Formats: sequence, C-alpha cells, structure tokens
Amino acid sequence: MRNPLLAPDLREFVAERDEAGLRDFFHGHHPADAAELLDDLAPDEVIFVVQLLDGRERAAIFDYLDEDLRDAVAERMNDHDLAALVTYMSHDERAQLMSRLPVERSDRIYPLLARAEREDIRRLQSYEPGTTGSVMTSDYATVPADDTAAGAIDRLRHEAPDRETIYYCYVVDEQRHLKGFVSLKNLILAPAQRRVVDVMQHDCVFAVVDDDAEATARKLGEYDLIAMPVVDHEHRLVGIVTHDDVLDVIVEEATEDVHRLGGVGPLEDGYLHTPFGVLWLNRALWLSILFVAGFLTTTALAEFEDVFKKIPALVLFVPLIVSAGGNCGSQSATLITRALALGELSPRDWFRVFTHEVLMGLSLGLALGAVGFLRALLTPADAYPE
Repeated sequence: MRNPLLAPDLREFVAERDEAGLRDFFHGHHPADAAELLDDLAPDEVIFVVQLLDGRERAAIFDYLDEDLRDAVAERMNDHDLAALVTYMSHDERAQLMSRLPVERSDRIYPLLARAEREDIRRLQSYEPGTTGSVMTSDYATVPADDTAAGAIDRLRHEAPDRETIYYCYVVDEQRHLKGFVSLKNLILAPAQRRVVDVMQHDCVFAVVDDDAEATARKLGEYDLIAMPVVDHEHRLVGIVTHDDVLDVIVEEATEDVHRLGGVGPLEDGYLHTPFGVLWLNRALWLSILFVAGFLTTTALAEFEDVFKKIPALVLFVPLIVSAGGNCGSQSATLITRALALGELSPRDWFRVFTHEVLMGLSLGLALGAVGFLRALLTPADAYPE
C-alpha cells in the first residue's frame, strides 16, 4: 500500500529532474507500490521517471499502472521507446497493450520488434475473447524428458530471467506434445543424474485454448495449482495460465454477477469510465421492466379495495407483504445467480429450479403468514384504525 508521505518527495524529485534521486527512490520498491505512486503524476512525468529505470523494472511497473494512465503513457512514448518497453513486458500483457493501440501505431511498432516477438503477439491476439487462449501467456519453461535433473536445473537457471514462472516445468517431445510436468522442488530433491522422465508427473491437468476462461479458472482453483498448461487440439503445448491471470477472470465474472443481481447489465468499463448515456440506458431499461411488473401489485390492491374499506387495518400489512416479496425475490436471485456462476446449475435445470422455488415460495409464505397472524393476534384491537 502506498505511503502518502512519499508522494511529496517523488514530486520534488520529478520537479527538479533529479535522476539520481529518482533511481534511489524506486530502488527496493515493489512494482505495484511504485506504480501506485506514479498514478498521481502526469503521463509525461511518468515517462521521464520510467525511462530512468532498467528495462525489466520499467516493464514490471508499467504492468501495474492504472489502465487509463498506461494507455496515455504508451500514446506519448516515441515508437522506439515503446518497442523497447514491449520487448521486456510479459507476453500476455504486451499482447493486450498492442491490441489497445491504434492500428496505425501498432503497424509502426511491429517492425521494431524481433520476428519471434511479433509472431507471439499476433498468435495471442488471435484467440477469441473469453477463451482460455485469450488470457494465457506463452512465457513458460520446458525440459526434455531424457534430460537429467542437474541438466534441467542448469537449463532453468539460464531461462529463469525470461520466464514468468519456473516452479512448474513442462515436459514436451520434439513436436511439443505435452507429456507431463515436473516441479522445481522435485528437480532439486532428485539425484543429480536421475532422468526427468523418472521424476515427472504424467497425469497433467491441462486446458484447451478454446475452453471457457471462467471454467479454466475454476479448474485451476479446484486442483490448487499455481499455473496450468494450455494445449491446442493436437495436444501441443501453446501456453500456460497462471493464478494471477485467472484472478482477473474471476474478478470480472464476479463483477458481472453482482451487476446482474442489482438489475444492471454487465459494464464493459468501470463505473466512472462508462459513458453517462450508456449507464442511464442500462439502468433505465431494467428499472422500467421492474416498474411495469410492479403494476401487478396495484392491480391486486385494486381488486381488494372493498375489503380494505370494510377492514381498514389490513392496509397496515400491505408494506410488510410487499417488502417480504422483494426480499424473497432478492434471496432467490442471489442463490440462483451464484449457483450459475459456480457451475452448480445450468439452463437445462430450469424446470427443477422452477419447481424448487414454487415449493420454497409456498413454504416461506406459510411461515411468514404465521408470523403475521401472530402479530395481528397479539395487537390490541384499539390499536387499529376504525
């Protein structure tokens, strides 16, 4: 969490263009904390600061910047500096950044990147949104099955600086078909000359590129994995999904569920970033539907107008009945929406849900009716209006 006492010092260093002071200032800071401090600066000031840092540190901080500030910084950077930044970014993050750039700008950046990087970015951009391929990274470590534990560790020692995670190493054949995985822990504990094939796990949990991203996130949590390999339809390893990637998916899906519970369609952008007209239309549509549905209440009350005239005390219980109906509906919506989100229900179960809720409604109605009867029975007669 950002220390507010550091913000004035940062502004002073930026105002004085104190390069040595800024380098010392960010030394030892976690990239997330550094990015939070930079959120208060103008895009041009952020560019001045990050240009003083080495490539990897610059890219790490850039990944944590607020999305709007990140886009503004990228827009103001010259092509060569932006290409250098993209080179050091994690594979999935740089693919997302290039997707948000205007076409004419990205066309100028691509020639400045190495051919392998260009192809990697375009491959990651080719997957449909919402699929596992769209959230995976191609930044992973592999080892051959016939290598020794010592050889595999030596290989990982050289690959580690360029890999997002090396805790899991994936075993592939010459055609990159996934054969299993081995953890770094098992490699370290194994005898130096023992072969990888003898310590690897053959029953590897994996996802397919066109699997739903939310389903993959649930699978990752179910098996309590740090990362999960992603394969194509020929079982060739094409990437991995890490816990931080699926965390974004879980947050996004949970946000959509909460919006639906509130009678608001899912918002593509945040609350303050959604245009006023779009937010108004989204809310007005559902409120209008609920408002029209509320006419049924007025119709029902009109049918009992003569009864209310004969027994005015019944009017006192109308708010209780209306509020109880609303609360009961909110409970049902919460339970069913959450069950759908967790995969416990599917649209095929609609009839079971319908009959279940009808029986539940009758049971709850009887229970609340009994409570209301007791309330009416225990209230003195002179407390009611004539």
